Amino acid sequence: MKNFSKLFSILLVLTMTVLMLSGCSGKKASEDAQTRDDAETTAAPAGNQSEESTDSDGASGNTSGTYKIGYNYFGSGSYALLSLANNSKVAIDAFGNEAVGMDDEFSVEKIVQDIENMISSGADGLIIWLPAESLYLTVADICKQAEVPFVLNDKIPSDESIIKELKANPYFVGAVSPANSVYGEAIAQYALSQNLKTCIISSSGVGDASDTPRLEAFTKAFTEGGGEILAELHADAADAAQGQLEDTLVANPDPDFIYGVGSDFGIAAVSALENAGNTRAVVLTSGLDKQALSLLGNSPMKMVNGDFWICGMLSAVVLQNYLDGTPLKDANGGPVWVDNVMPFEVPADKYDLYTRFFLDEYCYSNDEIKQMSGKYNPDFNYDAFIKLIQDQDYSLDKRLIQKYKESKVTADELKAVGIDVD
Repeated sequence: MKNFSKLFSILLVLTMTVLMLSGCSGKKASEDAQTRDDAETTAAPAGNQSEESTDSDGASGNTSGTYKIGYNYFGSGSYALLSLANNSKVAIDAFGNEAVGMDDEFSVEKIVQDIENMISSGADGLIIWLPAESLYLTVADICKQAEVPFVLNDKIPSDESIIKELKANPYFVGAVSPANSVYGEAIAQYALSQNLKTCIISSSGVGDASDTPRLEAFTKAFTEGGGEILAELHADAADAAQGQLEDTLVANPDPDFIYGVGSDFGIAAVSALENAGNTRAVVLTSGLDKQALSLLGNSPMKMVNGDFWICGMLSAVVLQNYLDGTPLKDANGGPVWVDNVMPFEVPADKYDLYTRFFLDEYCYSNDEIKQMSGKYNPDFNYDAFIKLIQDQDYSLDKRLIQKYKESKVTADELKAVGIDVD
């Protein structure tokens, strides 16, 4: 009887152990399935490159994240727009957050709907791209009512009354935009230096927050330098722009060049010239589009400038600091307002290095991005953020020097393209 009791006790322990292990296994499988589901919902939009989220020690990023960050992009058919969006997402991932991207499908009306949907999904903060001045206060009011902080990404208003209202909004975190007028002026100066005196302009819709200052600066510098603008065209998408250009080339068959104010329009200009059988005119454009760069030297495309959409990443950094409790404030306690992210050029001899460190991967590593929050780096503040932009730390040459420090490129490789690190 004693032996039976002892045997019964052993069997009971074994049974309980099996049940406990089974329960743990089931729970782990459920958690793994949820993790996969979360990862799938935060996948990056298709673009020029992708990068698994990793933290500084190489471990996978946490897709459930500390914060849920929403960001919109105007449409998935544009390399430029997706590059901007991917720059935001890589920063969101680097901080271990959950990313929620919304495709506006090239519809201005859908932008507001997408922003409302991101808020309804429980977003802790928004990175917002807006193409028209009329939308800024509408969207700002939506965020204020929902008590959701937001940052403007890449495009910012020029109307002083709108800027004043934005800065007074307690949920407005800041804005980061390129020095768009510099883009346009640089194109004009290049054209004049090459004795290109007549042009057709192809641009996005009238009033676009990026293209308008580029176009205005280009027009001023070009006409003052003796240039003549034969036609100024506006379209919402590159497909429509190509058709406009082909029609315009019938009436103006012999321009010296076409200025595609954005890279999508520059690429459309190349196709329009080829379809028109025009082998003399050249194309100049703004926007370091992979396709545009690949056309350099073997097509009418002759000059490209831009900043590789670093504003997408920097906007995410501004929002992250706010959420981390280390907001980036100017000397007067106001939010970040940056409209001077300068462009850089990619000459032919540096294209291979540009491909390696801007196209095949992002220009900043995940660890470098994490150091852009006061939560992880006590020395990072408003002044450090502004210095990063003023020093053009994101530029090709500065990033190549950093890659040399990381032993990813040799001194001889840099010396071959005119960069001396000795």
